[in-house]
Amino acid sequence: MAAVVPAGVDQLQSVRAKLALVEGEHATRGTRIVFSTAELNAWIMDSAKTHVPQGLRNPRLLPGIGMATGSAEIDFVRLRQAATGEAPGWLVKNLFAGERPVKATVRFQSRNGQARVDVESVEISGIPLEGKVLDFAFDAFVRPAFPYASISQWFTLQYGIDHFTVNPSGVAVFLRR
Repeated sequence: MAAVVPAGVDQLQSVRAKLALVEGEHATRGTRIVFSTAELNAWIMDSAKTHVPQGLRNPRLLPGIGMATGSAEIDFVRLRQAATGEAPGWLVKNLFAGERPVKATVRFQSRNGQARVDVESVEISGIPLEGKVLDFAFDAFVRPAFPYASISQWFTLQYGIDHFTVNPSGVAVFLRR
């Protein structure tokens, strides 16, 4: 059984209604709730305004099979200052100041109430980040804004979610039976 939101409701209202079903645990057990790419992008844009009001512009998500590529214009100095309230150090200020195009591709796995996100690639201004540089960027800029973000490790899904699938049309969330 798939959860349905009435036609004519805009994308943000639709995704909010579906999230309320999941987060409030009001959906019937075993339900599949589908979030379209348009809904996900509306939610990401809205969430960015709330959670990252400075330093992030034009976030976009392009889902694929079991993976997704996200892109945005990011000012890392403003992003870090907004998350921590700290003035940037010399290295951060001189290497990361100014808005830059960022693109990241991640792969998803989920089953039995658990999920995992693995970073496949990250580019800043077209330059790939790997290894220790990627670890530094994650710890310096992502972790302060999202301290509970789990990368390359399994974590427990909340709200009675059993698993989810990602494909080019969006994300399907399957609740435990």
